[in-house]
Amino acid sequence: MPANSTQFKGPAESPTLPRLPVPALDDSLRRYLDRLGPLQDPETHLQTRAAVLGDQNVSSLSELHQELIAYDQELQSENPNSSYIEQFWYDAYLQFDESVVLNVNPYFELRDDPTLGHLSSSGPYGEISRLVRRSANLILSTISFVKEIRSRTLKPDCVRGKSLSMDQYEVLFGSARIPPDAAGHSCQLRTSVNSTHIIVMCHFNFYWFDVLDAQHNALFTPQELERVLYAIVKDTESSNEGPEPNYPWGVFTTENRSVWSNIRDYMVRNPVSANKKNLQIIDSALFVLCLDNVQVDKPVDLVQEMLCGTSNVDLDQSQGNLEFGFGSPTGIQRGTCLNRWYDKLQLIVTRNGKAGINFEHTGVDGYTVLRLATHIYTESILLFAHSITRRHSDLLALPSSNEGANYVRVPRRLEWKVDSYLLSSLHFAETRLSDLISQFEFARLDFSGYGSHKIKALFKVSPDAFVQMALQAAFHALYGKFEVTYEPAMTKGFQNGRTEAIRTVSEQSKRFVEALNRGTASEAQLKTYLKGACDKHSSVTRECAAGMGQDRHLYALYCIWKERFQDRMPKPTIFEDGGWSLLNTSVISTSNCGNPSLQAFGFGPVCANGFGIGYIIRDKTITVVVSSKHRQTERLVGLLGQFFRDMDAIYTG
Repeated sequence: MPANSTQFKGPAESPTLPRLPVPALDDSLRRYLDRLGPLQDPETHLQTRAAVLGDQNVSSLSELHQELIAYDQELQSENPNSSYIEQFWYDAYLQFDESVVLNVNPYFELRDDPTLGHLSSSGPYGEISRLVRRSANLILSTISFVKEIRSRTLKPDCVRGKSLSMDQYEVLFGSARIPPDAAGHSCQLRTSVNSTHIIVMCHFNFYWFDVLDAQHNALFTPQELERVLYAIVKDTESSNEGPEPNYPWGVFTTENRSVWSNIRDYMVRNPVSANKKNLQIIDSALFVLCLDNVQVDKPVDLVQEMLCGTSNVDLDQSQGNLEFGFGSPTGIQRGTCLNRWYDKLQLIVTRNGKAGINFEHTGVDGYTVLRLATHIYTESILLFAHSITRRHSDLLALPSSNEGANYVRVPRRLEWKVDSYLLSSLHFAETRLSDLISQFEFARLDFSGYGSHKIKALFKVSPDAFVQMALQAAFHALYGKFEVTYEPAMTKGFQNGRTEAIRTVSEQSKRFVEALNRGTASEAQLKTYLKGACDKHSSVTRECAAGMGQDRHLYALYCIWKERFQDRMPKPTIFEDGGWSLLNTSVISTSNCGNPSLQAFGFGPVCANGFGIGYIIRDKTITVVVSSKHRQTERLVGLLGQFFRDMDAIYTG
């Protein structure tokens, strides 16, 4: 764990895992050139090979490699629960200065809650019955997951009989990304390991209350929690009608880190400031629940709702922007983008009961949050079963030992102190956020023709590799070229492992895609080419999952050079060559996160001209979410659907 994070023992006793291996330098250089070859013209690739295999470069990298080996051995001695890439990984995230919105934080859209059933506006809480009930269920299922972690009863993760690292669960709850405390410093990831409270945001008002006791038991029954959430919504409605305006303090977390750092420093400078105490309460909360009292039905609209929120500026010229304290009719932001706190784990719920998770990515990967999503889905099924048997009120009953305990069970609203500097900062943060959101577009494909069963049984290839070939074919059909593609391979089979970069484009994938799009091959040849491309992708995936990729190793060598050798060693030519920036600019950034608990998931592109593509492969369906800065997003999604249909026609005749 990074030095700025509070540590505690893991969520469960799990078998000792091997350390993440440092690959042999020759192997990493060979793989590096192999990944770049299909992306460069012959002349450029010869230049890259000369830069990589030159005596001076190999000599320099060898020295850096030995330093990395020594560093890893030192880590192993000081902290066996570590990996050579871990601190470099944290630094890469925490030193990132751009807004985390659409640049860092991904989202998961959860499956619908079966306990909502036919609940409608005639429910116990009127039009917000689904909002209230779904939110209460989410809180209860999430804090039961917290209890499993803290009581060390969470069953260790395991894939195909292989145990996985559990270290990320230590920072899943109670963590916050804190902006730099001084110029030139990086952000910090702080974790409050004994936190018992949550934050609820509603129309950008903040409420907090305890949900766990000292033994990690729930303080509320489902019905009690529903009444608490209903009271919060109603209190927000009454406060919005009052004379004092409300301000969207969460919008500060959407700013560049350096800007947010200056604002936060101003807010906490006064040791008795209410704002400083408010920030401490938010930072230490288990998580943030965002109640979005809006109806969202269209699948593509849910992408924006969960990923970045909506921007909806009311330009009614008959009223001034009183909510922000300005007298001129500049318009009022009413979008859900203001009802967020992006520096923490967020659960988001809409009026019609749609729910998602938006998470700060530094401390946890998708697999860890996916385990939480799976737990939430399982708990919803259990709640549904209990409701049918009329015993669901006993599922999380209030422990008798809590009577008289000093817990905050009545929500407390955070009151903020505002001045002219903070008012203008809020206004400019909102306009920059609105600008940012307007730069992006989203598209979604819900393909129901087939899924993993048919891909494996009939096409006889890996479903993941098949979808990766679909992405290559669709992009090539649009632009007539191949671009650097990234897919993460999980390395949690090693102690404190994170991910390795699978580079999808290969000579085999190019051969298949070009033959398909140019119509130069028979159906039999296309099947052969597809099989070869998918087999190559699967082979690279296995290497990466075994810690034998090239990206993380070479990045660690670059960090070693920058931190320890920059003043006495010229930059190795591999890092000066154009191939380095090429391979580290993932125009097509992808991730496969298939799980029955999810409806969809996605993230923003990682470069200005890129695509962010999240996909889920189920037994009989495939869902793909695509984002970009107004490139051919809809057309790309349409071409993906066409590829799936074309492949089906080739194999079924």
